[in-house]
Amino acid sequence: MTASVLTAFALSFLGGPLLCAFLLRLRSTLIVLFALATVVVGSMAIALWVETGAPLLSLALMWVGWVSACAMVGHAFLRRLAGPRIRRWITVVTILATTLPWFGLATARLMG
Repeated sequence: MTASVLTAFALSFLGGPLLCAFLLRLRSTLIVLFALATVVVGSMAIALWVETGAPLLSLALMWVGWVSACAMVGHAFLRRLAGPRIRRWITVVTILATTLPWFGLATARLMG
């Protein structure tokens, strides 16, 4: 494994789930949802703006946007559904969803 692949792997399987778990520990309020939505839109906008000049920064910002979007959807479900069992499942599925970009990167490496 090269250093860049190892870094992407660590971000996908360690950084993303840890960041998402931290974000899910916040109270599920409208302010938190609005803040996460702002992070998603802002990081994607900046990623598109710096795409040609700094592709690695752009990719990192898209990753932050993805993890924030996963946490935002998790918070939306946590606000609507009650019960400790369903809350646990929402948390687990949300954290697992943060690893999905890795599979896209791995597939792209296999094809190219």
